[in-house]
Amino acid sequence: MQSISEYAVKKIQTPMEKNLDKDVEWVCSSLGFVSSRDHDKTAMRIIKALVYAAKDGKGLTSEELTELVKPTRGSVLYHLKRLMRAGLVVKIDSCYELTQKSLTKTIEDAQTNINNVLQEIKRISMEVDEELGMPYR
Repeated sequence: MQSISEYAVKKIQTPMEKNLDKDVEWVCSSLGFVSSRDHDKTAMRIIKALVYAAKDGKGLTSEELTELVKPTRGSVLYHLKRLMRAGLVVKIDSCYELTQKSLTKTIEDAQTNINNVLQEIKRISMEVDEELGMPYR
């Protein structure tokens, strides 16, 4: 069975002070895009670059992202694929953009998609319970 979308949501302590870089890092960490394997925080830096590009109403090519983020192009492409599977980033022509025109709208889209996935999981779970004669309250 192949995954259409991947979501990872973590409950992490909210930053105490308002700080743009820390807030973007918190959003990315909460969505599972900052990990011990990603020493350079490449995914977070890609999202941050795309947020700034969205502010100007544009997207960025993988070459532009590589120049901004400074890892290898392969690393940028790897993280872009993960971000696209999570529904946060889309590729339009040769440019990558947030799914929506703002970070908040992008997160709201992800929330809707996650809720839909959970509803389908719940529906199938209820069918399993019913078939096994397990009580559901």
